[in-house]
Amino acid sequence: MRDITPIRDVLIVGGGTSGWMTAAYLWKAFGSRVRITVLEAPAIPKIGVGEATVPNLQKVLFDFLGIPEDEWMPQCNAAFKTAVKFVNWRKREPGAPDNHFYHPFGILPNIDGIPLPQYWFHLTGGRGEPVDYACFREPPLMDAKLAPRTRDGKKAVPHAWHFDAHLVADFLMRWAVARGVVHVKDQVRHVALDEQGAIARVECVSGLSASADLYVDCTGFRSLLIQGALGEPFIDMSDQLLCDSAVAGAIPNDDARDGIEPYTSAIAMDAGWTWKIPMLSRFGAGYVYSSKFASEDQATRDYAALFGLDPDKVHFNKIRFRTGRNARAWVKNCVSIGLSSCFLEPLESTGIYFITAAIYQLAKHFPAEGCAPGLVESFNREIEFMFDDSRDFLQAHYFTTSRDDTAFWRACKNELALSDPMRDKISRYKAGLPINAPLSSEDDYYASFDVEFRNFWTNGSYYAIFAGMGFLPDTPYPPLAYRADAADKALATLAAVKRAQAALVAELPTNYEFLKRFHGPSPSAARSPALAMTHGPASSS
Repeated sequence: MRDITPIRDVLIVGGGTSGWMTAAYLWKAFGSRVRITVLEAPAIPKIGVGEATVPNLQKVLFDFLGIPEDEWMPQCNAAFKTAVKFVNWRKREPGAPDNHFYHPFGILPNIDGIPLPQYWFHLTGGRGEPVDYACFREPPLMDAKLAPRTRDGKKAVPHAWHFDAHLVADFLMRWAVARGVVHVKDQVRHVALDEQGAIARVECVSGLSASADLYVDCTGFRSLLIQGALGEPFIDMSDQLLCDSAVAGAIPNDDARDGIEPYTSAIAMDAGWTWKIPMLSRFGAGYVYSSKFASEDQATRDYAALFGLDPDKVHFNKIRFRTGRNARAWVKNCVSIGLSSCFLEPLESTGIYFITAAIYQLAKHFPAEGCAPGLVESFNREIEFMFDDSRDFLQAHYFTTSRDDTAFWRACKNELALSDPMRDKISRYKAGLPINAPLSSEDDYYASFDVEFRNFWTNGSYYAIFAGMGFLPDTPYPPLAYRADAADKALATLAAVKRAQAALVAELPTNYEFLKRFHGPSPSAARSPALAMTHGPASSS
């Protein structure tokens, strides 16, 4: 048996959210046995990966680091997110009121292993009360702008977070450096390769030359190491998701008057959609659009009009991005994490999820000296699955739309290239079958990140989007017709959901009330330099 020689040095090139999440996680996983250095260029502005998240962030990152929610949230101006609210994604006649549906984070009840929406469709044919209000506890809470925690702080429903990504990066930087992670402020001038084509060293503007056993590329869209130095090709998927641009800004909010919505909004526009991410005193917003269907000037005007802004008096960040991923996320002795690895528009807040999943998989596949090909190949397969599965789920928001009022929506409905796994999911759904294995409880969902990783977009996720769009199965699940007690069990479970909704609405404080007391009179946002940019795509190093 060949002896294993542990690696001693990891060099993370690029700071920002991805760099400091990686540094903190690897320090916790391996401690003093591995020397971890973050090389961060102070002159490069860090725009941030995104401010909206998904619920696994606490379990996979902060719980692993030993940092409770109540410790990190106040330092990052964090607010709660219990769902994504989709506004006007269905066809709307001129003058008709807005339509909406929710994608909640709650886990769907199931009866005898069959998700509740299949009984809902069996009973109603999709008519009557929408699937989100019928089958999830959360929608009435969100309509009332209630917090997902009780007044004494107990968790009432699953939730994620809205936060300032700069503040999260700064918090994790302080945490990691205090425990021995080395922080070097310098800028990369050249990446030198060895005779085998692996990275030999990183040369900096100051004259510093840094070498390591393993390099982690967190340089954002510039992808200095894995694409720039190692030449790994990027797989462009612009035929599968059409948006390639964004215009963004931060907008003040009167919390006392308007409250704080405990969800991210995705508001359909003529050539894309606008995000709205509420936090104390302001909300981040930006218009994600396709440059094929709207010019930058038109997008800016439409975005300003949505919120009643004067485009001549507001600073907007304007970004171009490309959808896709590296052919391989790990090449030789270099691992790419964050935007240097892959990017999807932030419709379901995948940016920080991708980072979290990648650092979890990196620790699980952490190499010895030489980076065994089997480890590298396994890591790459996991990242490829994560990205492609999420890309498919985002596509589900577009090709199911009933909108046909603009060229963009007609193209989304008719021209997107769908993967074979996506076509299989559609086939199963239209036949009345579950798309993924049903989950028995929230504990089941959060029991193992490995399980969640392969089943992240659950039946509940797909039912919320498909049924919310009015995209329904062709037939109810056939075996239900042979179960004499199916209707009675379903009606009892649907009634239990209603009782849970009423109890939570009666018990929970408003999100504004909870956050105001939780953060105190001076939220961290007042100290943030990043109010001009929120949630959208960016680079950092």
